[in-house]
Amino acid sequence: MKKTIFSIVSIAILMVGLNCLHFKAVAQTPPTGNAEKQAILANKNFPFLSSLLSYEPLNRLVSENDEFNRILIKKREVIQSTLNNSQSRSIIPIESIVSSFEWQNEEISLVIEQIRKISSEAEVDAIFQEMKNNRQFSFQEPKSGADWIDQTLERELNGMNRIIRIYALAENPNSPQIDSVSYHVNSSYYQKVINVVALNLSDDVDAMNYFFEPTMNFALWLLEINKRDEAARFEPMELGENAKAVQQINLTDWGNYLYSAILIPGHGPEEKGVELSPLGMMRCKLAANRYRQGLAPFIILSGGYVHPFQTPFCEAIEMKKELMGRYLIPESALIIEPHARHTTTNFRNAARLMFKYGIPTDKKALCTTTVDQSIYITDMDFDQRCIKVLGYMPYRLGDRLNRNDIEFYPLKTSLFVDNTDPLDP
Repeated sequence: MKKTIFSIVSIAILMVGLNCLHFKAVAQTPPTGNAEKQAILANKNFPFLSSLLSYEPLNRLVSENDEFNRILIKKREVIQSTLNNSQSRSIIPIESIVSSFEWQNEEISLVIEQIRKISSEAEVDAIFQEMKNNRQFSFQEPKSGADWIDQTLERELNGMNRIIRIYALAENPNSPQIDSVSYHVNSSYYQKVINVVALNLSDDVDAMNYFFEPTMNFALWLLEINKRDEAARFEPMELGENAKAVQQINLTDWGNYLYSAILIPGHGPEEKGVELSPLGMMRCKLAANRYRQGLAPFIILSGGYVHPFQTPFCEAIEMKKELMGRYLIPESALIIEPHARHTTTNFRNAARLMFKYGIPTDKKALCTTTVDQSIYITDMDFDQRCIKVLGYMPYRLGDRLNRNDIEFYPLKTSLFVDNTDPLDP
C-alpha cells in the first residue's frame, strides 16, 4: 500500500512538470488508470500543495518539518481512533468520519504559519517568487509577498473540506442540479460505502508522508466513488485528444489568418441518451463554415459532461465527432476543452489552453455560437456573471460581427485556479 500512495504523489509531481512544458514533441501515450487520475485531480484542485512536492528544497523542508509531522501524526491518531469503533458491527456516522478527516481552523492556521517560515529560507525564495508570479495562484497582484501564500493555502485546504462536505454530507455545490453527490447520503448503502472507504484509508495513513495526504486522499476518493472525476478526464490532452492539434500549432503561420481560433461553446442535451443536442449541431455547422472560410486555423470545442445529470456524453467530444464525421474537418484543426460546465468557463478554459499551447493571445479570437447564446454573452450582463462566478473577466470582448460571431481576446486572469469548483477548477 505504501507503494501505491507513493506512486500517486510521484505522478502528481510528474503532472506538475507536464503542465509546465512547451509542447513541441510528437505525442506520447498519456498515463492511464485510477491512480494517475487521482494524481491529476490532486494537481488540478491543489496546485500549490502539488508544487511543494515538485521542487526538491520545498519537498525536503516540508517532509522534515516537525510541526507538519505532528499534524500528520495527530490526524492519523484521530482517524484511526474514530474508525477503530467500527471493529464492532455498527456503522460509524458519516458526520464523525468527516470530522476526523477534514481540516480544522487551527490546523489551517498552523500550516500557514509553517509555510511562511519555509518561505523565508534563502534556497526557496526564488521558487516562491516564481510561484507568486504565476497567475494560477492569484488573479490580482498580492498586497504583500506572503499574502498570496496565506490565501492560496487557505483556499486549497478549505477546498479539500468543500469536496468532503459536498460528496459525503450532500452540501450544495455551485450548481446542485448538475454537480451534486450521486447517492442518497442517508441511505444505508452510502453509509456503508463511506465507512469502507474511510476504513481503507485508516489502514493507509501509517504509510503517508505528507501532512495533507489523509484529507486529500479522502476527498479524492469521494470524487471517484461519486463518478466526479470530470476534471481529470482526457488529461493530459496534449498527449491524447489534442496531440495532433498541438503538433500543428507549432507549424502554423499565424499571419495567414484573421483570428487565432474559433471557440464553440457546447450545449448539453435535455434528454438522457442523446449524444449531441440540436443546438450543439447548429453550433458545429456554424464553426465548420467559418473554418472553411479560412478565418482561423483551429476550432476549440468547449463543454464537458454536464447535462443531463451524470450524462455519459462529453459535449466537446461529441462536437469533435460531428465536425470530423459530417464536415470532414481534420483532427489537427480541432482542440477539445472537455471540462467547462458553464458559458463562463467555456471562455476561461479556452483561454487557458491558448496560453498553454502557445496560440498567440495578442491576436483576436472568434466565438461562434447560436443566436440565443450569442445574445446572452453580449447583451445580458454576462460580464457581471463572470465577475460574480469567477471573480474576474477571463477575456476582453471585441466587436460583434453578426448574430453568431463575437471577437474576444484571452486574458491571463483565466489561469487562476478556482478551488470552489472541484469538477472544473
